[in-house]
Amino acid sequence: MSVTTTQSSPLESAVRIAADLPGRALEVESGRTVPADLVAELRDAGLFGLMAPASLGGLEADPLTLIGVVEELSRGDAATGWTVLIGQGAGYLAWLDRDAAEEVVGTRPAPLITGSMAPHGSAVPSGDDAIRLTGRWPYTSGCSVADYLVAGFRQDAGAPRFALLPSADVRIHDTWHVAGLRGTGSHDIEATDVVVPQRFTFDPFGPAREDGPLYRLPYMSYLLVAMAGFPLGTARRIVDEYRDIVLVKRNTERTLLAQTPIIQAEIVRCEAAVRSARSFVHDAVRQVWAETQDGIASPRTRALLTASVQHAMRTTIDVADSAMRACGASQLYDRAPLQRFFRDVQTAAQHIAFGLEAQRRAGSVLLGQDVPDFLI
Repeated sequence: MSVTTTQSSPLESAVRIAADLPGRALEVESGRTVPADLVAELRDAGLFGLMAPASLGGLEADPLTLIGVVEELSRGDAATGWTVLIGQGAGYLAWLDRDAAEEVVGTRPAPLITGSMAPHGSAVPSGDDAIRLTGRWPYTSGCSVADYLVAGFRQDAGAPRFALLPSADVRIHDTWHVAGLRGTGSHDIEATDVVVPQRFTFDPFGPAREDGPLYRLPYMSYLLVAMAGFPLGTARRIVDEYRDIVLVKRNTERTLLAQTPIIQAEIVRCEAAVRSARSFVHDAVRQVWAETQDGIASPRTRALLTASVQHAMRTTIDVADSAMRACGASQLYDRAPLQRFFRDVQTAAQHIAFGLEAQRRAGSVLLGQDVPDFLI
């Protein structure tokens, strides 16, 4: 008799793994990185390969699947969700020379690739087919668990390029002593005079070598698709925690917070805001994806994607502020998930994808002004 097995979908795997994350959140934070066994579980489920080309063993998932996975994991633990979204660097194999990409997955199938897009490195030629790379890159989430690292650089004041480095070629500096997302291990990495064959460098702003619609997204849109699930998942968890706290906590007059008019009004406002933000993201992503099937989505459509993700993060910060002000000093302790999520979302909001400059560019497009394709 044969036995038929079914493999879980990425979203099913994310829901299963996320169920255990609240119980491990303090471990992740105190360890300052996602623990090895949890990394292995995420790897086995293919969740670091959501953006990796199917032709190279990845899942090449559609954007709503990617967003759903990151949303579920971030709802369970913000640092784990962040590590998984930043750990989608295997998607950049779509821009690498085919022989180099095949060499990577031949050496390490389903590689975990993270890195820094900032062009803080400098390169000089090393023969005809290589460069020597030197630089130091901050905010490299998940660097201690990665197989390869992407590092941005410039050569002779030219346009930025990315180099793909084996983790053994970089030094990690323990710099990630911060307010939030402490469990992401977002340390500095450094390369000193590292020889990198040219075939392991690529232009992330140019056309990909893979033809799938995921790789037709211009650079910033590609990044925002990876980021979008994080504020949705953290906002959902914050409102859930808010509700659970006010159902049992009393004010100084010994009235349950849930029975006070101001909390009743705030809870429904926060619930509506989170649901509205999620709908905006999903609507914007669906439109981008539909247009990408036949080419590149219009600047206006991509600007609305940026606007939706920006709005989702602002909504998350707003509901976190409301919850912390309402729930009081009892939520300041390390054991309280609410204060941890409050810190985590404030830290995440400093990422360039959520910054005012990205918001300004989206507004420029909606006002009919030109913005370089890769920046919107």
